[in-house]
Amino acid sequence: MEKSKELGMAAEQSQKHIEKGKNIILRVFFIRHGEKNIETGSLTGRGKEEATEFGKNLKKAKLIKGYSSSLERAMQTTEQIIEATSLPPDKKLKTRIRQEIGMPPFSAEATQHYRDLEAAQFGKGAEWWLNFGENRPDEETWSPRETAESFAYALRRYFTMPDKLYSGSEVDLINGTHQALPEALLKEVLVRDRGGKKIIGFDKLDEIGGALKLTEGMEFEIIVDAVGQKTIKLHLRGKEYGIDLEKLNKLAESYKAKKNESGEKVEKDD
Repeated sequence: MEKSKELGMAAEQSQKHIEKGKNIILRVFFIRHGEKNIETGSLTGRGKEEATEFGKNLKKAKLIKGYSSSLERAMQTTEQIIEATSLPPDKKLKTRIRQEIGMPPFSAEATQHYRDLEAAQFGKGAEWWLNFGENRPDEETWSPRETAESFAYALRRYFTMPDKLYSGSEVDLINGTHQALPEALLKEVLVRDRGGKKIIGFDKLDEIGGALKLTEGMEFEIIVDAVGQKTIKLHLRGKEYGIDLEKLNKLAESYKAKKNESGEKVEKDD
């Protein structure tokens, strides 16, 4: 009996000393949803196939979790991607709705104008909205800057996640969202080199290859070394970019302050 008690205490002490926050790889994907059925809003067969292909092409992590906009097409895309990976079921964690990556407020007029522009030429609607910068197209519709703040808040939370993970973890976070929203964040924080000069953001979507296509994403890779030092990279269309972390923190703090001022609930860290 005494020996059993000692073993139990030893096991408990061992658990307390499990190391966290070192030798970790965390990949955060923001992915535009797949093709949707105009009438139902759910994914078409093609949309499901493309999401499945995305999942099959992911590097094999040790754990995968999904976050999504509340809209069905984004949730289905996220879950289809996760299901298509080769991980066992117990390593595929339940998908949660994350309000920060959902559709921001858009008036009926702004929504229709956006759709009309996209119907005329792919990416034209996204370009129109992104050009408003910190200004709102109308009183009801969020500005691109406000959307960037929302995404910055979500991304900053992910940046701190490795601190709580067991050392040696390799985790993928799949975030199902919508066209032009992740691009709004990139316009504020993406760092690229042009002729030896550091450039923050972009003026036109063509500078980063255009707006996100259906079931296309971008990857923020967070690597933590053996001493807990973090390196953060952005991968988009085969190119690697930096992130202006100071600007990202300012955007995230602005989002948090506005939420607190309005009395709205700000989600706690995972």
